[in-house]
Amino acid sequence: IWEWADHTVTEDGVQKYGGDFDEMTNDLNFCCDGLVFADRSFKAGSLNAKYSYQYFDAEVIGNKIRITNLYDFSNLNRYTTVISLNADGREINKRELKIDLKPHMSCEFDIPFDVPESCDFGVYLNIFLISRDGEKVGMVQHKLDAKTQKITVSAPFLHIREDEHRAYICNSGYSYVFNKHYGAFESIVKGGREQLAERTRLTAWRAPTDNDRKEKKKWGYIDNDNWSGENLNRQFSKVYSCEVCGNKITVTGALSGVSRMPFLYHTTEYEFFENGEIKVTLMGKLREELEIFLPRLGFEFTSPAANDGFEYFGMGPDECYSDMCRHTAAGLYKSSAEEEYVGYAVPQKHGNHIKTKLLKMNSGITFVSDGEFEFNVSQYTSEMLTEAMHTNELQPNGFTNIRIDYKVSGIGSNSCGPRLANQYRLDEKEINFAFYII
Repeated sequence: IWEWADHTVTEDGVQKYGGDFDEMTNDLNFCCDGLVFADRSFKAGSLNAKYSYQYFDAEVIGNKIRITNLYDFSNLNRYTTVISLNADGREINKRELKIDLKPHMSCEFDIPFDVPESCDFGVYLNIFLISRDGEKVGMVQHKLDAKTQKITVSAPFLHIREDEHRAYICNSGYSYVFNKHYGAFESIVKGGREQLAERTRLTAWRAPTDNDRKEKKKWGYIDNDNWSGENLNRQFSKVYSCEVCGNKITVTGALSGVSRMPFLYHTTEYEFFENGEIKVTLMGKLREELEIFLPRLGFEFTSPAANDGFEYFGMGPDECYSDMCRHTAAGLYKSSAEEEYVGYAVPQKHGNHIKTKLLKMNSGITFVSDGEFEFNVSQYTSEMLTEAMHTNELQPNGFTNIRIDYKVSGIGSNSCGPRLANQYRLDEKEINFAFYII
C-alpha cells in the first residue's frame, strides 16, 4: 500500500492525472496509487486490505469451529459473531452468537448445523464479525466437505454435417455453425436467438493493469516497440487440422504474436450432445523457452446483447484475482456488464471473478464446469481498454464481451514492488481445461 487516495483532478467527469496539464515533468498516472479512489470510494484493493488486516480468525477443524481473537485489547463480546451455512449460494441456516473471548485467546465449539451431504456447486460456512452499529468488520469463509454433483449430458449427437469450410450441428431448439478454417464457432443459436456477434476466439491478452507496467512490454506490442515483447495483443491463430468424427470436432493449432514463434500449441475438442450441450476441452503446451508468464488464457465470446445481465456461482460480488480475493466469498450473485465496470483513472482490466462453476447469461448462453474457471463480462473489449488513456475515451461497443478463462495471472505489486510471485503466474507448461456450454 503506497498512500491513502488517488491524486486526480476531475474535469467534466473525467479523472485527469500527470501530463494532462502541460506540466514540465510528470509521472503520468503514477499519482493514482491510493488505497481508495480520489473520491474516497473503495476499490477491490481497499476491501482486500480491510479483510487482510481484520482482527479475528476462524478455522474449521473437523466438525468444530475455532475462533481466535487477534485484538490486543478488545474482547470479542463487543461484536456479534454470525455463522451462516450456505449451499449452492443460498443460506440454509444462520446463528448469531456473543463470544466472550479475551485478546489473543482462542475457543472452539461444534458447528451448530447439520451439513448437507451433497450439492451442485459447494457448501460453505461463512463467519462474520459485526460491530454494534452493524458494520461487517471481519469475514472468513470455509468450504465444507460435501459431494458435488457432476454435470450430466444427454446422448452424443452423431449427425454433424460438414462441407469444405464449416460443420453444422442442428437439432430441435438449437443450431451451431463451426468454422473449420478458424477452428471456432461463428454461430450459436439457442431457442431461436443468436448468441454470437463474432467468431469465438482463444486468446491470451488482457488490458494491462497499473501493476503490469513492467510486464506489458514483454507481453505485447506497445509504443511501436517490435523488439521487446511476444506481441500477444497482435495475436494470430493457426489451425493445422480440423477433423469431425462421431460427436466430436477436434482442432489442432497454435497461437502466436505477429512475427513471433507460437507461444501455445493446442488440441481443442468440441463434443456435442443431443440436447444441445457442448463440452469444450483445451489441451495445450506452452513453448518451452517462453520467458514470460501469460496475462491470461481462455475463450472470448461476443454476445449481440448490449449490457447483458447474468448470474454466476463464484467468488464475488466484487472483482477478484488469485492474489486479491480476501474480500470476496463463494456464492450465487447477479450482475450485468455495466455493473462490472470499474472506473480506474486509466482504463484497464477489471471485473474478474475466480473459482467460478456457473455463468448464466440472461440472453440464453450458459457456461458450467465440473472444475473451476475464471470469467469476465464487460461492455468493452481488451483492445478498447488497452488503447484508452482516460475514461471518456471508452464507449461501449454495443455487445457484451464474455471471457471464459483457464486462468488469469494475479495483480501483484510490480508497479513499484517485486515481480508477481510465482504461484500467481500463468506459466505452467501444460494446460488442461474443460467447461460446458449449455
